[in-house]
Order: sequence, then C-alpha cells, then structure tokens
Amino acid sequence: MTGEKRHFVTCGQMKILEKRADSAGLSYRQMMENAGRAAAEAIMEKEAYSFPAGGETGIPSSMVAEESFGNTRPEDTSSNNDRSAVIFCGKGNNGGDGFVCGRILRKAGWKVTAVLVDGKPVTEDSRENFRLLCETGARILDMKENDRALMELNFDPDIIVDAIYGTGFHGSLSGAALKAAIYINTYSASAGKRKAGGKTLVFALDIPSGLGGDVTSEKYIDVNSVKAHFTVTFHARKPVHLQKFAPLYCGETIVADIGIEEDKLWDPDTYRSMMKKTDKKPE
Repeated sequence: MTGEKRHFVTCGQMKILEKRADSAGLSYRQMMENAGRAAAEAIMEKEAYSFPAGGETGIPSSMVAEESFGNTRPEDTSSNNDRSAVIFCGKGNNGGDGFVCGRILRKAGWKVTAVLVDGKPVTEDSRENFRLLCETGARILDMKENDRALMELNFDPDIIVDAIYGTGFHGSLSGAALKAAIYINTYSASAGKRKAGGKTLVFALDIPSGLGGDVTSEKYIDVNSVKAHFTVTFHARKPVHLQKFAPLYCGETIVADIGIEEDKLWDPDTYRSMMKKTDKKPE
C-alpha cells in the first residue's frame, strides 16, 4: 500500500458530516450502531485470523489497512463460546460505540466485560446502548464506584477494546483513564495464556485514547496513550492516522463504513475541493 493516496477528514469536518447525515435521515444513534457493529465484525474477523485453531499466528499487513467492515451481520455461533473481550468505555459517544460492540460480541457468543472508566454514560445514545448491553448479561465493572475494578479482571481476555476517548481528545490522560491506559498497555505486553502470539490483541475505536484526531506531531501525544494492534476508525481516516508515528499507537488502521455518503453532504464545489486536499499520500 506504500505511496497510495488515502482520504481523510479533520475532526471538525467529521462533526459537520455527522450533523448533516443526521439531518438527512441517518440518525446519530444509527451511526453509533453502525460504528459499534463494524468494530465487532472487524474484531471477530481479525481475532479469528490471528489466533485460529491450532495456535498458528500471523497478520499480513496487506490484509488489513484497506478493508471496510459493516456489510455483514455476525451470527451466533458456538465457535465463539470460548472467546472473551474486555471493553473499556468512556462516558461519551466513544463509550457508546463500545457498548454496541460489546452487545454484538455477546450475541455472537463471546464473554464480555465492560469497564466503565469515567462512570455511567452521559449522552442519550450511549445510555440507551449501555442499557441494551446490560440486557445481554455482560459483566459490568465501574472504576468510579469501585477502585478495585481493575483487580477484579481476573481472567485472560482474547481481546481488549479501547473505547474511552474519541478523536476530539485533547491534553493528557489522568485519573481513571490514565490507570486504564496503563493497564491496557501493560497487560497487552504480557504473555498471558496466548502462547501462540504472546499478546492479547488491543482494538481502539476511532483512535487510541490519549491521541487527538488532528494531531500531526508526536510531541503532543501523551506518552501513556493506548498502543493498539488495530484501530477501527469511522467513515475516514483523521489526520493523525496518516502520520509516520501513527503505527506505534494505532497499529493497523481499518476504515469502517458507517453509512455517511460524503459526496451527498457537501455542495459539489466544496466536495471537489476537499477531495483534492484530503486525498493524500501518507507522510
């Protein structure tokens, strides 16, 4: 894929697109549903390929970067009954994406634990998807109410999902979010039960927590930012995904279709201008 042009949008442009998509009939809740479902599908496909029966491992980068998920519906299957995921969820819409992802994994037979990093969700769509996740019987741990929550993660998950902060994050990680990021990075680096690959795979939703979507210099990135093996970003890459340092934090970037038809949401002149400016080669 070297030298290939990749479309991106800034965080501000993404907000405009989401608002216009909502006005055009693609609701924010449906976009959250599409994002979480696409993330779950990416997780199931990549996890199954990375650690198939028999213990062989290998992830060729050519399979990952340009795939788009969201077009298939995962089925409940007994082959997933021994799969497990821990999903760290913030209280905003990134956490809402995580709740949807967890619900889809649960319906596919996975064991799911959702860790509430900043307490219970505060946005309407996130609250509804938290309720739906709870109905699946997923285990819920609340770091705000229980300072021993991380110690209660007393099993070895196949997957860790980072759904703490999205692309609009600024500044440095602190408090429970910092503890969660350190836990994710430390746990992922340990061997655990995954003898084949030696690591629990980390998937970040939209962006690893600690990075900002528009950041173009590594000096502005928190050193404790989550380091993911895969990042499932929604609709299009953001500027940070195209930087030379991005793979250190994002791993392989997967672009997931969440239903936004960008060419119909800008006026023709703006769309042509944007495509010219934002179809660019990675730095």
